[in-house]
Amino acid sequence: MAPRHIDINTKGRSFNFGNNTSAQSIEDITDSCTTFNEPEIAGWIRETLLEDFKVILANLKISERPLIRFTYSGKAIEMLFVTTGSFEMHFTSHNDHHVFNKHTHNLLFSNKATGYFQPDNNDLRFVCIQLKRDFFEKFLPSDDSFNVFRKMIRNGQTGCIKSVNYPITPEMHFLLTDIIRSTEEDRFRKTFLYARILELLLLQTEQYGDPEAESLKDLSPSDREKIYKAKAYLLKNYGQKITLQGLAKKIGTNEFLLKNGFKTAFGTTVFGCIHHLRMTKAKKLLLEQKLTISQISDITGYKNPQHFSTAFKKKFGMTPSKLKQR
Repeated sequence: MAPRHIDINTKGRSFNFGNNTSAQSIEDITDSCTTFNEPEIAGWIRETLLEDFKVILANLKISERPLIRFTYSGKAIEMLFVTTGSFEMHFTSHNDHHVFNKHTHNLLFSNKATGYFQPDNNDLRFVCIQLKRDFFEKFLPSDDSFNVFRKMIRNGQTGCIKSVNYPITPEMHFLLTDIIRSTEEDRFRKTFLYARILELLLLQTEQYGDPEAESLKDLSPSDREKIYKAKAYLLKNYGQKITLQGLAKKIGTNEFLLKNGFKTAFGTTVFGCIHHLRMTKAKKLLLEQKLTISQISDITGYKNPQHFSTAFKKKFGMTPSKLKQR
């Protein structure tokens, strides 16, 4: 994994991520954190280093659109997920650039690349997972749809696996949330992170290998943004009563584009997404909280506990009460 030299706005503050002398190591996991308190940028970037990968979490507040320059000292494979904000990434070493918007992801390969990224004036949060090449190639599917990216790595050609960023699905969102919330106090943190990152890589490569996902290119940037906005709304409000008409109005589009664009982007319907979010939340509450089934039913948007129990059993193969007894 290649360390990166970062220079903020070329005004004298420089950071070498991956070489932090104040890092703490616990059971083969090294954690470090760099904080920023400048007029142009404030917040933090946390890094967690394991044998096969490095997890980089960024939570920043941006003003005056600073240039954030970077230099990779070697080769790097990165899974990049932007959850809040947007930025332009320019590779000056080979005259290329890529725009990352909120709720999107891509897979990048860098070979001693230099350049800069310029975020918009807003909050910026992203998760970047830097993988060792041999670890990544163990799990990269062997089918033809990945041959171009495999060739890029073999030839040392910097670039993204896809020219268009793909949307972060609800399943990815839950995995990213788990990774972000992982703390040094977790007893099984190493196993937990390996499991989550492998599942995240699986979801990412499945999406890249789906021919239907290619039709995202047919959506205009404006329409894609509306579809991402719809998903962001569902992530926060899935426990509420939601209609297609109301959701379409909220994001500024029509029901036809919402239905078709959502299915194209996320591989499921709006109501399929709501159902998945509700069931996933319900399972988490059953396992982690001392709440009644009636309370969980209400939290997840089911006014009738019996309807909730029926839906839960259909999804997971057991009733909520059975899971609660485990």
